[in-house]
Amino acid sequence: MADRLWVVGDGFPTPRLHPEIHTYRDVVHALRVGELREGHLVPALGVAPGDWKYLGQVVEKAGRDRTVFLDAPPPAPLPRAAVLKAIQENVVLARPRVEGTTVECELVVADGNEIMHDHTAERQHLPGMLLIEAAIQATTWATRTLYPAGPERPLPYPVMHACAFDFERFLFWLPVTLRLTLTRDGEPSAERQPMRSEVSYLQQGRVAATGHFAFQAFDPPTIHAIEQRQARRVVEGAQSGSPTAPR
Repeated sequence: MADRLWVVGDGFPTPRLHPEIHTYRDVVHALRVGELREGHLVPALGVAPGDWKYLGQVVEKAGRDRTVFLDAPPPAPLPRAAVLKAIQENVVLARPRVEGTTVECELVVADGNEIMHDHTAERQHLPGMLLIEAAIQATTWATRTLYPAGPERPLPYPVMHACAFDFERFLFWLPVTLRLTLTRDGEPSAERQPMRSEVSYLQQGRVAATGHFAFQAFDPPTIHAIEQRQARRVVEGAQSGSPTAPR
């Protein structure tokens, strides 16, 4: 093992092609059996703060706390309610910073993340669907943070109606930063605010991909009522056998 090691989550694809990168499971095993005697461990994607704390305990128990050093722990993901997710392992954002209408945050990926677990292309890069999900979560968090509703109304609910992505180069398991800028895209009403978001994905200071969303920041009761009306028309049309055009 090299002196400086990146520690990646066990569920990530083929990190063993690179001698500087090892899975969390392999590093824990190497410490326990005495194969890893010295080095500087750095967290990569797929390693949680709790994992890092436990790794420190393994280092200490192995008697290597003077020769094996741990870098700062990885950032903790946002709470699932902050990005409207039902499962905490599916949250892929951490440590958001706001400057004007621009938000920067770090990509985090739990080993139990559904997209990573179910992705079929087991190669070296992060799945594109994971990056798209990160952009949706970042847009959701930024909208609810930068354009909150009034004191008597719930936080806005972003509903995307157009998106595009350009992937210039692959992104790998090392740290990734998302940079997102929100802009208004028309006159707001009491029920909705038309908006756009532009997202850049940076790894080691280089832009590797960009994303673009057009969406409405709805008052939640309004969008729920719209969905119900459209669903009702579809159901009624299916029952009668006549096509309908939802509005």
